[in-house]
Amino acid sequence: MVETESGYRLIYVPVVSGMSLAHHYQRHLAKAAKARGLNVTNMSLQGYFMKFSDTKIIDNYYPEVKGKVGKNKDPCTNETEIVKACTVADIGGFLYTDGMVKRTSRFSFTYMMPALDALKTGAAGVYPQLHVRYTPEAREGEQALIYVDNAGALYTLSFLLEVSSISKLDACKALGKSPADLGRDERKARFEAAMDALSVMLGNMLFGAKRTRSMPHWKIESAVIVGSKGIAPFIPTPGHSQDYIADTAKRLKKQAEAAGIEDYELAYFTAEDAAKPEFGTEYENIESALKAVKEWALARLD
Repeated sequence: MVETESGYRLIYVPVVSGMSLAHHYQRHLAKAAKARGLNVTNMSLQGYFMKFSDTKIIDNYYPEVKGKVGKNKDPCTNETEIVKACTVADIGGFLYTDGMVKRTSRFSFTYMMPALDALKTGAAGVYPQLHVRYTPEAREGEQALIYVDNAGALYTLSFLLEVSSISKLDACKALGKSPADLGRDERKARFEAAMDALSVMLGNMLFGAKRTRSMPHWKIESAVIVGSKGIAPFIPTPGHSQDYIADTAKRLKKQAEAAGIEDYELAYFTAEDAAKPEFGTEYENIESALKAVKEWALARLD
């Protein structure tokens, strides 16, 4: 929905779904977890996220938890064994229908969509390209003609990670069973893997389909990363205008003052004419900004 002089208008634009972003993030998370020596299932490493759907799926594809979870076991046991076995299931959530366990994802993605200020200048579009499927046996005029869509825009997306919930066992806590946590050391290690995955994914634009022949041309123009404790959850202002970094800082300060909180962190970088915030630290690239907030969070993680 775009605001115009005559009111709001509905337009169609090229987007990348949050599901696509989440899929690729979890692929990078599986690799990052493996590199750090953390538990991760073979299915996650292969990029198949069936998420322990039912007992049949577990028996056929998840030997890591086969026999350890089941219909006749309590939800706390089922959740504990699955979370212990796979960092991706811990952070990305799962639904084991036979075991009565639903774990909500600790991370969230918006759709990646064109920034509204760029849309008003026409800086987004979808462009169909004509391709031909050809075989030597095909007679003249019988080659299959197909159209492939390519798109370009100044995109924006938002990401949320609830760090303090990593490795916490929701079902165990609800049932009053102990322990309801895999421990601080495991949470810190898995959080670091989660940040490794995000840095690799965004810093190299490693997501999307048909990358072997449609690898995108890209440049990150700006970003703001916020760490907060006691303001749960704080989500930065979406990047639909060039004052989004400054607006994020204003909102963060206002919410922190309302909650009586003084401990938070804001890191950003910009290669465009984005308005600078009244506080925070500017970095040269997104990787450095992510690293700074990661280190801030690690020092406060309990």
